[in-house]
Amino acid sequence: MEGEPLVCTMAESYSTALEWKGSIEIGKRLAELVPSDLNFELDTSGDLAILIVNIVAGDLEKLRIQVDSLLALFSDKDQ
Repeated sequence: MEGEPLVCTMAESYSTALEWKGSIEIGKRLAELVPSDLNFELDTSGDLAILIVNIVAGDLEKLRIQVDSLLALFSDKDQ
């Protein structure tokens, strides 16, 4: 059977995770700031909170912009 060749393209994806550790109170405040399109996990099972935010983007520039934006959001609220 002749026809168009099967072409498989794989899109590149870039990702990183930001991890924050600190008081449960501040962890909850930071978790509320995470944009709804990002996946995050807040673990408050111990004495400290651990917040992990996973960021995925189609290119490195978009990834950098998202990380910078998130860090700017967190910068005034982590104290």
